Amino acid sequence: MRYPAILILLLCLNAVSAQTLTDSIIKKFTHEHDTIKAAKYIECAALIQNKDYANCIKLCDAAIALAQKNSRPFLVADATFLKGLTSYFAGEYDATLNYYLTAIRQFDQLHNNTAQAKVYNELGFFYRKQKNDTAALNSFKDAYRLAMADHNEAVMATAVNNQGVWAQDRGDHYTALQLFKQAQALYIKLGDSIGVSYTMDYSAVSYAAQKKYMLATELQTESYYIRLRQKDTNAASLSVFSLAEIALEEGKQLQAKNYLLQCLAISERIKYKELSLQCYKKLAEICNNAGDAQSAYRYHVRYANLNEEIFNEKRSKQIGELQTKYETDKRLQQITILTKDMELKDNRHRIQRNLFISVLMLILIAVIAFYFFYKGKKQREKDQAIIFEKEQRSKAIIETEAKERMRIARDLHDGIAQTMTAAKMQLEHFMEESGKMPQIPDSLKFAYDLVVDSAREVRTISHSMIPNALIKSGLVAAVRDFVNRMGNEKLKINLIVLGLEERFNSNTETVIFRVLQELISNIIKHAQANEITIQLIRENNELTLMVEDNGRGFDIEKAAVRDGIGLKNIRSRVEYLNGSVSFDSAPGKGTTIVVEIPV
Repeated sequence: MRYPAILILLLCLNAVSAQTLTDSIIKKFTHEHDTIKAAKYIECAALIQNKDYANCIKLCDAAIALAQKNSRPFLVADATFLKGLTSYFAGEYDATLNYYLTAIRQFDQLHNNTAQAKVYNELGFFYRKQKNDTAALNSFKDAYRLAMADHNEAVMATAVNNQGVWAQDRGDHYTALQLFKQAQALYIKLGDSIGVSYTMDYSAVSYAAQKKYMLATELQTESYYIRLRQKDTNAASLSVFSLAEIALEEGKQLQAKNYLLQCLAISERIKYKELSLQCYKKLAEICNNAGDAQSAYRYHVRYANLNEEIFNEKRSKQIGELQTKYETDKRLQQITILTKDMELKDNRHRIQRNLFISVLMLILIAVIAFYFFYKGKKQREKDQAIIFEKEQRSKAIIETEAKERMRIARDLHDGIAQTMTAAKMQLEHFMEESGKMPQIPDSLKFAYDLVVDSAREVRTISHSMIPNALIKSGLVAAVRDFVNRMGNEKLKINLIVLGLEERFNSNTETVIFRVLQELISNIIKHAQANEITIQLIRENNELTLMVEDNGRGFDIEKAAVRDGIGLKNIRSRVEYLNGSVSFDSAPGKGTTIVVEIPV
């Protein structure tokens, strides 16, 4: 989780009313940039999506309002999708379908196939809940198709696994098993052992339905050990319960009882009361069938007591929530009454005092206002002159730097590069002549390779200083070329470009390109990231550059104190275009940089 403080905030406010919780979260992030603020609202909402419907919807609506105000359609789509998930958990099925379809449409407009695929997977579950089998299967197939277009194997695996569950529900266990094997292969390739364990779970159900109990038991046992290794005790206990159910279907009452006792020990240790309840129920049935009335009665009594305990806990929680709301409302009423009484008393004294003071204050205010108006006017004139001088100085520095880069690039290309090319040709000629000799000397080959590598390095440096794509084709082409050159197997770079059909003036394009170069260079040098996402979006008269990485992050306050050359270069270039730049990062949490420039 990217912001651990958010979880602490939610836990501290667990007993507070919905309106108070939402207001507290919004107040916590008051001073953040609107874009980051909207993202944090969505993250808070995601933590409570299946627990607190009202607060989740309010936070999503607040995020959507900020995202629409700041033209952030990707955040609008994320919040809409989350509203759909929350409505599903709350049983608001009409709203669920509407939000899912809206989110799919929004992600489609953003050309985000992976996000669409995730929504289609959830939509398939929704249709499955509504017993609309055809629509459910089509949704899972659409999810697989879109995920495959983005080569996202994790989402592909989920879609295939969901199709297997669909086939299993219809009793087509042969097809289900084939799909589970396909999903398992993808999970193994991704190294997702938990995903592998779930495919084994589902496969065990199908084998048991085919009365292939040995295969079902083997798969469920292997799933159990995988979950133990991953320390997923809840899921491991469910695997043991499933083993008991398989043994019961096979008629192995004693083995089933042993599994249930093992499951009961785990569930009681981790306080998984609902699973303990099911264990007691099954144990009572097994003992009753075996003629052990005393044990059957003992387990039935434990089942009844635990069932009542769970019911009382739920009722106590509901009563506590109602009591908290009542006491909060009562305190608010008392505060309101006391406040009104005090206001009435204070008003009488205040009116008399204010009448006397008002005349003196009016005269004093008039004098002070005139003084500050005159002083402020002079100060504004001085500030404007300083700002103008600073802008001119920054502009001159950046323009001089661009000219110097172009001069050096030309000198490299027309001077050193030409010389290196000539040297290469001479060496080639000499090697052709030497080819008549029995053997070409290794030193000659080494010299030739060295000249070729040097010529290539000079050309690369020349193009890096003044990219041909930036001069000939504009900013978007230069950025794509830069991303293609920088990306490799160890560093994946995603690029999203929206609304940049027209070119900007050459100064603006050069500055934006240099800012992006500096950001990516800093990430490569310091972040130790393996994935970077670049978003370059023009909306009306504003250009936004957002760069996110999954690296080690940094402490923003410490970085602000040091303010190294790289950060200074970025800020000065952005200020040259009258733009703004903001950073969001923390150690171990990656970094997000948002640059906004009026165009």
